[in-house]
Amino acid sequence: MSETPLPGPSRWFDRDFRWRGTSVSRLEGFSDSVFAIVLALLFLRAAPPETFTELKWAMKALVPFAASFAIIAYVWAEHWLFSRRYDLQDGWTTFLNLLLLFLLLFYAYPLKYLFSMLFVSAFGPIGPLTAVQMRTGMEGGDELTRMFVFYGVGYGAIFGVLALGYARAGRLREQLQLDPIEVFLTRAGMSQCLVQVGFAVLSLTLAVLGIGMSFGLPGWVYAFIGPAMAVHGTWEGRRVRRLRAAA
Repeated sequence: MSETPLPGPSRWFDRDFRWRGTSVSRLEGFSDSVFAIVLALLFLRAAPPETFTELKWAMKALVPFAASFAIIAYVWAEHWLFSRRYDLQDGWTTFLNLLLLFLLLFYAYPLKYLFSMLFVSAFGPIGPLTAVQMRTGMEGGDELTRMFVFYGVGYGAIFGVLALGYARAGRLREQLQLDPIEVFLTRAGMSQCLVQVGFAVLSLTLAVLGIGMSFGLPGWVYAFIGPAMAVHGTWEGRRVRRLRAAA
């Protein structure tokens, strides 16, 4: 961690925060490798398509993969931004980082399965993959509930760990020499992660209570994260502009 944070070069993104991370640490490099492994697990195929029919199936499978990719990329971007902003390498932050990577590896298969099942249920089969086939082994609603629980626990835990990271940075604000805008952005980063945790808790609640299970409501709940993040980002931008004007 840098002793005296210096203003970085002009950036179009995150311009109100002085980045303390100026190089890629070994931990960050290791984390990027794990993110790459997770993406490989999401798109892993036993063999490339050998016929045009198989190619059409592969192209159709890109839709649920794109949704999965977007979530993993979003988590990576949050992790990258946190590293650039604070460059924390203490024991607690390292533990949270390793825990995040463990959760991502756990989360990869439930993520791929859920989006594939939602896509097949809503838009039809992907080649031989049908909704009936994807529900094989599900004995009644209990198994479907467990699937949503697996997903919700993984999703909520990942963003819960990110929120703990922001909380750690907030406690070290004097050591990091955070100015008022940076303190606010740190709190906003934590609240943004907690909103994500809230959606996971809502999905878990719906699944456990059996509400909307016939059409996958606990899964479709996550579609509202985008609008919620847009509202949060608008609020954050307004507060930053006020703080900038006051300064």
